[in-house]
Amino acid sequence: MQSFNHIVLRCENGVAHLVLNRPDKLNALGMGPGSSRDEIAQAIAIADADADVGAILISAAGRAFCAGGDLSGASGPDTPLSNHLFNEEILRFQAAVRTAHKPVIAAVQGLCLGTALGFIVQCDIVIAGDDARFGLVEGRIGHPGATDLVPVIGSAWTKFLILTGELIDAPRAAEIGLVLCVEPAANLLARTTELATRIARLPREGVLLNKAAITNVAEVTGRAAGRLVGRPHDAITKSMATHARAPDGRRFEDILKSEGMDGLKRARDQQFRGAWLKPSGRET
Repeated sequence: MQSFNHIVLRCENGVAHLVLNRPDKLNALGMGPGSSRDEIAQAIAIADADADVGAILISAAGRAFCAGGDLSGASGPDTPLSNHLFNEEILRFQAAVRTAHKPVIAAVQGLCLGTALGFIVQCDIVIAGDDARFGLVEGRIGHPGATDLVPVIGSAWTKFLILTGELIDAPRAAEIGLVLCVEPAANLLARTTELATRIARLPREGVLLNKAAITNVAEVTGRAAGRLVGRPHDAITKSMATHARAPDGRRFEDILKSEGMDGLKRARDQQFRGAWLKPSGRET
């Protein structure tokens, strides 16, 4: 199979293994031609067209599945048009994942943050390692990113994630329907590979048609309408994000430019530290 810069693609026993391979960047997703988003979309198209592939399994190298969007070099013109085009690029990427004919399974370990949540909810099945943590931390710096989750986990949990920026653990993610189930981290890849291999062995035409039927029902019962309504609002929120300020009055955008991600995290921590939500399964 084709080689890439930011991902690895290989086929074994009817399963296309697509591995996010930027562990030094916590597999953050870049934008534009040649980026990790671009390569993921290409790899899914290649696997989808391969007659030997019956299922696509997305996993990641390193300690994080994906820490969100790659903010390095992200500064540029901030206009309604630029934010609209930014959203359009994300929509194209998500469509590449969601509209694959063959089942797409995600194996999520470690951190899964921000735009990565919008990524995994496009997959057909998501399995989490027991070390996985999920969150929309961009809400703490005034950015959007929640609208894709509403049809999957409902408005209350989506609001909690974006309005607090808190992380939830894997059991909680399963409880609210963000992931199907939780496996021990050490067995995550083996277990998801077993699942993908089982699906790949089923009658191919039936698998593709059953997936298409369920996807189309989900689309007409709200997901498609949600994208049409949510994304314009995301563009407005992103336009406002340039004005978002830390408690000390500095703009987060200026902090990121002058102090990088470490400075941004320090400024964000001025808001609060620690979690309000108790971990799933703990006694209250």
